[in-house]
Amino acid sequence: MERENRIIIHIDMDAFFASVEQAENSGLKGKPIAISGNVESRSVVSAASYEARRYGVHSAMPLKMAKKLCPNLILIQGDMAKYARISKELVSLYYDFCPAIEYYSIDEVFMDFSYTVKDFDEAEKVGNKIRKEVKDRFHITCTVGVSYNKLLAKLASKLAKPDGLMVIRREEAGKILDSLPVGRITGIGKKTENALLNSFSVKTVGELKEIPIKALTRVFHSYGKFLYNAARGIDDSPVITPMEEEEAKSIEHSITFPLDTDKTDYIKSVLELLSEKVGSRIREHHFFSTVITLTVRYADFTTKTHRKTIVETNSDKKIYETAVLLFDELYIKGRKVRLLGISASGFSKDNSSLLFKDKEEEKDQKIEETMDSIRKRFGFYSVNRGRVIKKP
Repeated sequence: MERENRIIIHIDMDAFFASVEQAENSGLKGKPIAISGNVESRSVVSAASYEARRYGVHSAMPLKMAKKLCPNLILIQGDMAKYARISKELVSLYYDFCPAIEYYSIDEVFMDFSYTVKDFDEAEKVGNKIRKEVKDRFHITCTVGVSYNKLLAKLASKLAKPDGLMVIRREEAGKILDSLPVGRITGIGKKTENALLNSFSVKTVGELKEIPIKALTRVFHSYGKFLYNAARGIDDSPVITPMEEEEAKSIEHSITFPLDTDKTDYIKSVLELLSEKVGSRIREHHFFSTVITLTVRYADFTTKTHRKTIVETNSDKKIYETAVLLFDELYIKGRKVRLLGISASGFSKDNSSLLFKDKEEEKDQKIEETMDSIRKRFGFYSVNRGRVIKKP
């Protein structure tokens, strides 16, 4: 459930790489420039100044095409070390205003002001102070979005670009959202935009809001829930600080058996329990894992690990299936096991590659969400899937 009193700020630098180059070289100010990793080869545009964008130049465009669109385009060899250094200096500045910061990308951050300011009016004042400090100290500009969740704070900064500030309050969200093209919502790309148009003749967020969740999940499976919520401005994802992200780099659970065992049915029933524990914590962080590692310690304390890279998931079932596969590959038949451990790592914060799930996966997801809700209230062992832990 989304918290009622959240105040989230999203800061997005304006044409960051290009702006840094223009700030350092006054001769580039007001001119169309493009940054590339290698201006001498068949490379692509990494970033473009707003002057270049007016000609249609954009990131990921081949340099040859960019030069054709803008014959007077100035190409600059990118310096990622410099941009990373300035990004860190900017974040250091943001810490003067709020300690709860999530590094979203090299030129974007989310900040949770829920316990730092008293209301949106004060947050707006702080946002303008940040903009002024950035301009005064770095001679570049940023845009600030303020709202009650991350989805809408990011939307606000999109709508306010460049060098602006926008606040979206709860009572304003519906009116602002309804008239927007669906592609303005972060997380809705061109592929999804086309699918919405082809399946439902949907072009605007207001039109998307009219589509029942059952119809959306029928076409988009679990991603339909995101579309349904996004159309209503619903987003309960937290601002994840570096400390929290560090803690979540690897999520692991292990069990030492009371008696060493070689009973594979028992071992696999324990693997299922561990998979549920790991999956529950991954979902709590709103993450998706791409690496599952199994640890097996034998009775003589010999310890073996085996890992597998998988398609990003937060599904208990997928974690368990991977763990069983790893165990079958790793286990030496007849040897007694003392300890089992499952670790998930390689986290991402979105599930863009999980747009389409089959009905069985969708059912599993609903079960997991229900179990997570019950466990959050009554404890992990308050509910399970009817699993029977077999005796060793």
